[in-house]
Amino acid sequence: MISLKHQDSINGSNKAEQLKAVVGQCFSDNYSSTGRSRLVYYKGRTEICFTEEVASEYKSNTTKPKPGVRRQPSWLVWNGFFY
Repeated sequence: MISLKHQDSINGSNKAEQLKAVVGQCFSDNYSSTGRSRLVYYKGRTEICFTEEVASEYKSNTTKPKPGVRRQPSWLVWNGFFY
């Protein structure tokens, strides 16, 4: 996948800035055991995001979030928020 910075320079989008603006918010994360994660930190230089699992907003999901912070590629997290 093409990095967010390269996409921004090619088509004039502002994906890197969009991701910086949502630090601290939750998003749908298919790679989380609960299906939800929170963006803790976006490291723009290396195009890496740090996320943590959060409890699902649905009562039917009884899975508790796994502790700790995970590293994910920025394009994957961007897709979770904006796609």
